[in-house]
Amino acid sequence: MAEKDYSHRSVIDKLGVKPGMAVVLGNDPACFEVVLLAEIKARTGRDWLSGAGPEKADLGLELVDSSHDLLTILHRWEKRLTPAGGIWLFTPKRGQNGYIDQRELIEMGKLTSLVDNKSCSVSENLSGLRFVIRKSQRPT
Repeated sequence: MAEKDYSHRSVIDKLGVKPGMAVVLGNDPACFEVVLLAEIKARTGRDWLSGAGPEKADLGLELVDSSHDLLTILHRWEKRLTPAGGIWLFTPKRGQNGYIDQRELIEMGKLTSLVDNKSCSVSENLSGLRFVIRKSQRPT
């Protein structure tokens, strides 16, 4: 089966950013591209939220590398997501400093209520892997 080509889609389309979403940043905003933050604000019609706040996230964005405690990060996000929400973990691509094999992230997800369900290229240097709460473990 031929692979689909998503290269023509914008990053915020790939990430699934929709109007009205509560987007929470897990890192200092300075870690993210200014253009990406502006596009998120334009699409959602609201400012992104701080990772330190109490608000639930429809969509979380966090940059991680091999120096981070991935299990702790995933546990933090599983408590923060709305039932149908998702967290994108952005990681350096192969050959970049701090590279994480995505299979390692997938294994970490198995130790939580989160499961990976999508990946994408975010930029020349970053890949993204999205985790969502397993349907069987979502609050009703």
